[in-house]
Amino acid sequence: MRRRIEKDGWSYIYEDTQKCDYEFTSVRYILGREIDKSKTKALICIGINPSTAIPTLLDPTLSRVQKYAQNSGEYNAWYMINVYPQRATNFNDVDTDKNYQMELHLTNIDSIKNLLESVKCADVWCAWGSHIANGKRRFLHDLLVGNQKKNIQGIMRLFQGDYTFKTYKITKNGFPAHPLLMRKNDKLQEVKLEKILCNNTR
Repeated sequence: MRRRIEKDGWSYIYEDTQKCDYEFTSVRYILGREIDKSKTKALICIGINPSTAIPTLLDPTLSRVQKYAQNSGEYNAWYMINVYPQRATNFNDVDTDKNYQMELHLTNIDSIKNLLESVKCADVWCAWGSHIANGKRRFLHDLLVGNQKKNIQGIMRLFQGDYTFKTYKITKNGFPAHPLLMRKNDKLQEVKLEKILCNNTR
């Protein structure tokens, strides 16, 4: 069952399951935090799948995202969403084409839609890295950009409006780099979606 917590500036939308104890659940849809009410623009980061972060106990990736958002002075809040909402610290543990759960994607889409209803202006940090092209997990590409033949709505189609797509680096293979590879002086730069999406095919 999907649960939502809004407390002390934190936004946390996750799946309440019996598989994991307490707030360390097996599925996380959205995690974010309000940081400066005087600003009008948010930062939304798109990763491949969530790791261990929960409110007040961020993992290294989310610590990097929060630090960038705070230090930039541009944003009223930051949010982390993912192509696939299954938690896994080791990518080899992520579901494959044989067993991925479409219901998780549908709930993820619904959660992101609800977020964007309140976040009308944002920089969208593309940060899914090379795993999007994993040969055993081709479904990830479909969840990101959509697949009309399979009747799959892609996450990127949801961003209609005042959203600017950015990345701090494109890898040599053409993927938007993961936040953990970001250096101290790196800055997010606007990027054309076709430049990073055309390399995400198998």
